[in-house]
Amino acid sequence: MSYDALTFSAVVITIVITVAIILVSRSNINNERKMRILAKHLMMLEGNDEARQLCKEIHQKYPELCVGLDFTLHESSDGVEIDEWKTRLPKP
Repeated sequence: MSYDALTFSAVVITIVITVAIILVSRSNINNERKMRILAKHLMMLEGNDEARQLCKEIHQKYPELCVGLDFTLHESSDGVEIDEWKTRLPKP
């Protein structure tokens, strides 16, 4: 069984479109996850002075970092602390 050029092109185009759709959906899922994390941290910063102060101190030392993307905060009964440090800069 042999395939002509049109059939081969259709199969290749279908595969490329399928891969593109998968990559876009993964990107959207990742963006939604980042938005949820940012929203959580925004709510924490609005209602917690200790979290706001810690963020200000980090921002003074590293102005290019963004809470929720480059580092995450964790609220516990002991107070607010850095949960994850996602950058190569030294942790304060």
